[in-house]
Amino acid sequence: MEVSPPAIIIIQDKETFRDKAYDDARPDYDLKPGDEILGTLTIGYGHTDAARDDDEKIQIGDTVTEEEAKEILIKDLQEYVDIVNNRMKSFDVELTQAQFDGLVFATMNRPEKMSGGALWRAIGSGNEDKIREEWSKTISQSIKKYPGLEDRKEEELDLFFSTPDKPEVEVQDPDRGIPTPSETFVPGSLPLSTAEPEQNNSELNMVWTKLYNDLSKSFIDNPRTRREQELFKRNPIYSKAKDKPAKVEYDSKEKQNLHDMYANMLKALSESLMR
Repeated sequence: MEVSPPAIIIIQDKETFRDKAYDDARPDYDLKPGDEILGTLTIGYGHTDAARDDDEKIQIGDTVTEEEAKEILIKDLQEYVDIVNNRMKSFDVELTQAQFDGLVFATMNRPEKMSGGALWRAIGSGNEDKIREEWSKTISQSIKKYPGLEDRKEEELDLFFSTPDKPEVEVQDPDRGIPTPSETFVPGSLPLSTAEPEQNNSELNMVWTKLYNDLSKSFIDNPRTRREQELFKRNPIYSKAKDKPAKVEYDSKEKQNLHDMYANMLKALSESLMR
């Protein structure tokens, strides 16, 4: 596992950033070349020479930017990340990200004490009271000299026992923008789709009926020929032609044109049968 970005931010807040090398035994004193170092030379986010063996030694007058200090901090943390990962494997313990971060945060302050078997067995048991008890023992010998460790221990445990923040769920308005009906509103049925009105074809049907009747009568009014007798083996039918019917007139040009067109077709058909 790796330490999470939020945990790095917590460590940055805890380890006050200093852009110039200082003596942690007198942090407010501005060091000058040749000054005796009473405590430990420190720079950035609590970086010291003891943090890594592969880095240049800190010198009086050294400076660092905040971005550079963060990169140094992440490199420094790798040692404690490796310690926690190794203890997880040794004790066959699974950790949440918060638990892992809390252990790294504490281990960077007192790596040997936080690697004890009693603490890790308590972590493996999942018993919160036992974990807090064993965690407190890691500072018991130093708290008189460094009383600030008590507050730091509580911050470590708060991180260890924290739970991930759940994303905020936007509460939906139950009305969802639907307007409130007035007091006089009476609910009714949904509007039905209106079917298109049926077309009245009665007059058009009359035209077709008239044409059909004319066609039927044409076969009676026109006698069959001898050729028809030979083909159909029946005597020819003779009848006198009736008076020429009066021209039918309609109330619209369209109907009149339709009638005249079919009347001409019937006339041509009747004449062909007389040949």
